[in-house]
Amino acid sequence: MTRSADAESTIRSDRAVKSRRGRRILTLVLVVLLLTLGLAVNLLVRLVGVPGGSRAEIDTAGLQWVRSIYGMSDAVDDQLESAQMAVPDSDGSLWVTDGVHGMLMHFSADGEFIGALRGPEDAPLFAPSRLTIGPDGLFYICETMSDTVRVLDRNGNEAGSFSIPQPVSVAVSEDRIVVGAVAGFAILDMQHQPIQVIGSRGHGDAEFDYVHGVAIGDDGTIYIADSFNNRLSAYDKDGKRLWMMRTGKPGNGAEMVGGSLTVGEVTDAVLQGEDALQLPLGLTIDGAGRIVVIDMFECALAVFEPDGTFVGKYGDAGADDGLFFYPTSVSYDPARDWFAVADTLNNRVQIVRIPDSSSGGDVTAAVRRALTGPLRACLLPFLVLVVALVGSLFVRARRKRGPVRREMLKNNEIGTD
Repeated sequence: MTRSADAESTIRSDRAVKSRRGRRILTLVLVVLLLTLGLAVNLLVRLVGVPGGSRAEIDTAGLQWVRSIYGMSDAVDDQLESAQMAVPDSDGSLWVTDGVHGMLMHFSADGEFIGALRGPEDAPLFAPSRLTIGPDGLFYICETMSDTVRVLDRNGNEAGSFSIPQPVSVAVSEDRIVVGAVAGFAILDMQHQPIQVIGSRGHGDAEFDYVHGVAIGDDGTIYIADSFNNRLSAYDKDGKRLWMMRTGKPGNGAEMVGGSLTVGEVTDAVLQGEDALQLPLGLTIDGAGRIVVIDMFECALAVFEPDGTFVGKYGDAGADDGLFFYPTSVSYDPARDWFAVADTLNNRVQIVRIPDSSSGGDVTAAVRRALTGPLRACLLPFLVLVVALVGSLFVRARRKRGPVRREMLKNNEIGTD
């Protein structure tokens, strides 16, 4: 009996030592995980924070500035000199065209330069301007001076380019390609065959003067920005007009008065005064289905409901981050709920947000931005921490059940004897 008791005491002592050692190791692991999570949160704050704390001093007229991209590196020759367009890819990265660099520049969602596409060696890109990325993952790029829409794959290889007279904008859906041109726009199928060619150049009701903005809604509606006529319009997928409205004084309506060019008042404009647009130069569709127009001379984003109802303007002129100087295009990333604006004469691309642009409301938008933004750096340590905590609770529960079970077995053996 004495030897048995001593053996049992020794076993219990060894178990107690191992238990204390296990708790110390588990505590150390939890501390390391907490420190890792803290570092990840600190990284998040630094990524989304405002350098120098000066952001609150800049009035961005309702915009929320996220970041600016100035070039491929700090070298002078790598800086943007005339940003034409920036479009988001499915992973949040951005593809940028510039009036000086004859290529597509690729930047990460955090603004780091990744690489570039110049096109095939025997036919490199020539003065690329507006572009879009189709659902097929191909790049559709306007080369206005070549009367061509270039289509390239992810390796920069030719993927079915086609001819359009003076293309200045392009949008692609699952079954339509819409190309805006100097004298109107064309609707094509995915084999580049024309479905409808609309307009000629001029001032009339069925005429256009530089269609710098085209976009396709989720329901197939085609939205058009007729820049120098200062008009917005909507068409169904086959080219039937749904509505058209003038949004301000037409830029092509100037007359020489007293030795200077003057645009007279117009009676058919639906927007007047500060609401009026000056030069709508590009548009996109946000997550709420609204039309978001970049106004070059207003240096602002103008927002309209799908039926053309005016919502408001966001943004102002200036050189500080969050302000614009002659912006020329805008695109939207629904996953991150942000807009990429080619801030052309500030030689940069800006990422900004405006209110109510997400499809799921403010809470959903915040969660979506968090999961696709820098917060993703915190997810792995957080999940590991949760697993470690659950494992700790499970081990402690088993250890508590162990002595009770042994006591029950011992009592059963005594009862049997």
